[in-house]
Amino acid sequence: MASIKFVECAFANKQKFASIETEQEAVQTCVLSKSWRYVWSARPAIDFLEDFFNGNTETFLSVLNKTLQFYHDQKLCIQEFRVKMLKSDSESISLLEKWIPFFAMNKGLKTFDLYFDGSRRPAYFDLPSVVFEVESLQKLSLDRCNLNQNPIDKVLFKHLQTLCLQRVYITEENFETILSSCPLIENLSLCGCEGLRTIKVHKLRNLNYFLFNRIYHEVYEKHLISVEIDAPTIKTIRIMNCENWLHHHIHFPHLSVLFLNRVRLSSKSFEFFSCNLPSLEKLTLVNCYGFEEFHLLSRSIKHLSIFRISNPIKATIDAPNILVFNYEGNISTSICFRTTSSKWKSNIFLRNYADFEYHASSWFHKLSELLKSLSQSVISLKLIQECRIFRQIEDPPDINIYGGFDKALVIEHLSLRGHYSSSSFKAFLNCLFRVCRPRNISQCWYLDAHNDWQRKEEKLIEFLVEILLIERDMRQHFWQQDLEEVSMDENGHEWHPGEGIKFRFRLKWKELS
Repeated sequence: MASIKFVECAFANKQKFASIETEQEAVQTCVLSKSWRYVWSARPAIDFLEDFFNGNTETFLSVLNKTLQFYHDQKLCIQEFRVKMLKSDSESISLLEKWIPFFAMNKGLKTFDLYFDGSRRPAYFDLPSVVFEVESLQKLSLDRCNLNQNPIDKVLFKHLQTLCLQRVYITEENFETILSSCPLIENLSLCGCEGLRTIKVHKLRNLNYFLFNRIYHEVYEKHLISVEIDAPTIKTIRIMNCENWLHHHIHFPHLSVLFLNRVRLSSKSFEFFSCNLPSLEKLTLVNCYGFEEFHLLSRSIKHLSIFRISNPIKATIDAPNILVFNYEGNISTSICFRTTSSKWKSNIFLRNYADFEYHASSWFHKLSELLKSLSQSVISLKLIQECRIFRQIEDPPDINIYGGFDKALVIEHLSLRGHYSSSSFKAFLNCLFRVCRPRNISQCWYLDAHNDWQRKEEKLIEFLVEILLIERDMRQHFWQQDLEEVSMDENGHEWHPGEGIKFRFRLKWKELS
């Protein structure tokens, strides 16, 4: 059965927006048959997106009003009410204020989803308080709505399972009133909610999923935000842009996924991860701050990701069941892995735009230490470099700086992207092969790459072809003596999907002592 948005578009404009065959047939039936309304009226859903009307707000509001009037006149049951508007002007607000109270009184309403396009920065819509009296409601999703106009005295959300508030005005008092009336809530999402300074999520015995995201703008610059969760059944927590996550002395026996982005942590936070999260399998830290070192001990963690930690850190990780470790950040970070996992992968992504003229020795030494700490894993290393000047390092004393090529670590995959001159790239590759010996070398192309980047990447391919294929038989460099075989595959999507890989060099090395 076609959704109402397709049917009404056909009715108003004689156009077929549907792409699925059954929806096309339903629309054609509605247009050709005099009794078309009886075909689709059995579907108890209002689903209107203004995007489908190509910016024609007048037509959109007219069709929406006629449809709602039809449902009213026919006394049809509505279980789902979803409306997305591009702006909240006086005409749109007037229509919503007219019809929302009517449908809110519908005893069978289960889903209420009201969304305004944030890119147009519409005014906030004052949500009628009658919405909070819909006892049958199971999902409430609001965007760009004002819930501060009056204290909310009556909330009858006995069956509500999902609450999503995005860019709404709401007082802490009204928020607590709503939560206290949702004993069955399972999913709670708060994104850019103004008026909330301290978010307390307590006494929700069915809560499985919690998301908080503070959207930065002028209002928030003056205030600190804290989040406190006490939900023993919760399985997933995602917190972004929060100064204080109050988690001490709270036990989460079922939490399996924890994602933190721009959250202040301390060394004690990692003790909490180790002791109070016995089921944690996936931990992701992005741009987190407030700590310089940590020790993480977890038998449950299988996926650990640390991204864009600005300051150098010292990390000791004891995760015997680890499967995947992802790291993007500072080369100065010290990571010590203690694991008994027999098969796991580490994906390392390093960016460096420093001038190697003065920092080459230190950088490669740190890279060597980082890779050795991950030597129990199958390593993939992705490097983005900007080598403007690079001195040649060929004399024997410099070999000791990098630990000697006989101690180079074999890694599975090396991905390169950056800007090099011919001489700087040869020098960079010579130093890199003192540290590691990759079985595969590729170069990532981004689908939206600018022309400047694309030219750099094409030049990088030329350098690799010259050094690995053309000069290999000349044996000019020490590492070429250990390179037994080189082959090249083009368009390597099948072996490394999702990375935009255009080619791969496969290298076979002599067995290192």
